[in-house]
Amino acid sequence: MAVRSWWSRRRQLPLPVIDAALALGLAVAVTVAIRVAPEQGSGRAPGAYTLGLTVAALVLLRRRWPLGVLLGSAAALQLYGLTNYPGIYPAVPLSVAVATAWAAGYRRWTLGIVAWFVLAPLGYLLYQMEERAEPVLPLLYGSVQSIAMFAAVVLLGEAMRNRRALDRANRLLLAERERSERLLLNVLPAPIATRLKQGDEVIADRFPEVTVLFADLVDFTRRSQATTPERIVRVLDDLFTAFDQLAERLGLEKIKTIGDAYMVVGGLPEPRPDHAQAVAEMALALRQEVVHHLDPAGCPLALRIGIDSGPVVAGVIGRRKFSYDLWGDTVNTASRMESTGTAGCIQVTERVRRRLDGRYRFERRGLHAPDQGVREVWIGSTHGAHLVCADVPPGIVGMRWEWE
Repeated sequence: MAVRSWWSRRRQLPLPVIDAALALGLAVAVTVAIRVAPEQGSGRAPGAYTLGLTVAALVLLRRRWPLGVLLGSAAALQLYGLTNYPGIYPAVPLSVAVATAWAAGYRRWTLGIVAWFVLAPLGYLLYQMEERAEPVLPLLYGSVQSIAMFAAVVLLGEAMRNRRALDRANRLLLAERERSERLLLNVLPAPIATRLKQGDEVIADRFPEVTVLFADLVDFTRRSQATTPERIVRVLDDLFTAFDQLAERLGLEKIKTIGDAYMVVGGLPEPRPDHAQAVAEMALALRQEVVHHLDPAGCPLALRIGIDSGPVVAGVIGRRKFSYDLWGDTVNTASRMESTGTAGCIQVTERVRRRLDGRYRFERRGLHAPDQGVREVWIGSTHGAHLVCADVPPGIVGMRWEWE
């Protein structure tokens, strides 16, 4: 847990700060290595310490040019080896460059550099063994230590490479998960999507009080027969996108589109006491919005809107293609209110009128849908405004109800 906490804190540091700390640490390590190395030739002249400063400066560029930093560090070390300064283990000044280049994917170049600084001393060791000019054991001991240090650095680079690959895969996974969640939220309400992700096999709820709205474009099918499919889809997409924005603004739940019809509900999946008023506002907003759109032939569009309030059952249908839908007499009645309505009007049931009592104006149309228990239906208008739909079908006794 402590290691993970340290790693998390380290990743929160700015990258320049990390690189500066590495450069400083490397410069100190090289300086210490030179200080503890046996003196030879000109000894520890001030110029010997330029190696640490050089490789430290190169480390600051390791993220942009990892291979260049490796080659530059190797060249600086090779030049250092041509002098009479104290000898040091090559894995010390090359440690950061080797690990970075290996993690960046330059494994062949890294192995070549490592092989050069490992095999050259081994060749010198074999030469000394043959000539017996110097003690062999100290040289062998130094070569083994150098090989072990390089192996540790390469293993560190491999760990860094695996960590980066894991982080990259994790980012891709998170991006794909976010994309899947966005797609799921385009199909299902957020609370329902959460339940589905939690593993609920059957998602079904009964809501005692909701308000359902159906809106249908009047005569849209006939008007669209002489136009292209692209134009039809573009018109419907622009219109229904505007409807979606209205539903989101009013806190309502779009259920689906059926051809050129639009279905929305208030009061689920999160119950709300003002569901009827919110849907009524949606109906008035739909009627105002549709006048700003034209059908594929360039003629004004008109809506029939039907609303009913009451109980419904809601749930998710499907396993591969999910659909959140509603069932019940309330749904059927709202659809019937739309289909028997008049273009440009909002037709509601008596149950809706009672819930909106005192807020809107209504006109009674009379007896409709007796098979579904609907005795009276009403045409609604805006607050304090005159009724905009005056074409009441003949044979229906009309009566205007007004509340301020």
